Amino acid sequence: MKIAVVTPWFSENVSGGAEKFAGGIATCLKNAGLDVEILTTCGRDSFWDWGTDYYPEGVQEIDNLSIRRFPLRKRNKKLYEELLGKLLSGQELTYLEEMQLLNETVNSDKMYDFIQQYGSDYLFLFIPYLFGTTYWGSRIRPSQSYIIPCIHDEDMAYFHSMGHLFTRVQGLLFNTIEERELAEKIQPSLIGDYIISGGGVEVLYEPNEERFRQKYNIKDDYFIYVGRQVTGKNVPQIIDYYSRLVSEKPQNTKLVFIGNGEEQVIEAMKKCPNIINLGETPDEDKFDALQGAIALIQPSLMESFSIVIMESWLCGTPVIVNEYCHVTKGHCVRSDGGLFYKDYSTFVETIEKYLFDIEFRREKAVKGKEYVEKYYTWEAVAHRITDFLKKNEYWSEDVIHENIN
Repeated sequence: MKIAVVTPWFSENVSGGAEKFAGGIATCLKNAGLDVEILTTCGRDSFWDWGTDYYPEGVQEIDNLSIRRFPLRKRNKKLYEELLGKLLSGQELTYLEEMQLLNETVNSDKMYDFIQQYGSDYLFLFIPYLFGTTYWGSRIRPSQSYIIPCIHDEDMAYFHSMGHLFTRVQGLLFNTIEERELAEKIQPSLIGDYIISGGGVEVLYEPNEERFRQKYNIKDDYFIYVGRQVTGKNVPQIIDYYSRLVSEKPQNTKLVFIGNGEEQVIEAMKKCPNIINLGETPDEDKFDALQGAIALIQPSLMESFSIVIMESWLCGTPVIVNEYCHVTKGHCVRSDGGLFYKDYSTFVETIEKYLFDIEFRREKAVKGKEYVEKYYTWEAVAHRITDFLKKNEYWSEDVIHENIN
């Protein structure tokens, strides 16, 4: 029996946290001796048309992982946008409308046919919860399915259909204590068997601040944001806050952005001369940039783990998070490796504390790194997941191959 990690998109350079997480889960389980492959669509990423293929159908190898791609189903984008607009305006969708919305997200009929035909050979780990690949895929073989929800406090999490999703599968694998608490709050009495599996983070590279500065000609001190530059990640807030800060208190300190983004968000950055947007960069440049930053700023209100916070700590850099995100604040409280803000005035306070107190930010960075190395290695994650899966009646010794390494 094999393990299949099922995710809407996957590539070497995918920018979404859940998709990167899927690759990490697959790799750590393979390194633990399991037979693992990733099932995904031919789509490129969340910024690409969800109904248009980018990669060819078939099986390929990426970093020693077997990736099985299936063509995307054509979708009614107009209907999706109408339903999403209704949801975002505060209206409640009917159960039928929930089904219609899920039907117009990311789906692949050939993937579902594969799960139906060959599913008896697999245990499935679906990630994340809110796409059709998870909802419809897990519905085919629920007794062999687990979900890594990556749940946020967002409208879709409150769907009646999501309660059904969480209860019909064999179990849920949460990234943090706060994510589990949120799920229980949103869907009370509907959370069955679960584990706090966490996530693993590693930086397989020796970061070098000077290499980054020379390559991108950045001489001034800088803070950094890494990830998708989208409204849903609360990026407009830090653009506004930072622009206001340097306007009120002129200085040379920069705010560097790395990652892809929405057009309107990128346009907003151009209005502030102290903001530098580098777009997508190689991982090596990202780690070099993290090491050189005064602090990473993570403004998102909706995180289930936040890989980049862990990467920042491993690169020796403290973090700033939004006080209203329970997950990222929880990391900072438990580790004592970061500060959090709740409004503009506290944002300025955290910026200036890090900027003017070098020893303080070094201490925060050290504590953050210790926290990651203690709780979030991939080896520990693999042990937690395999122990959890062994409770399932479908688990058998043929899942585990002798790891000759």
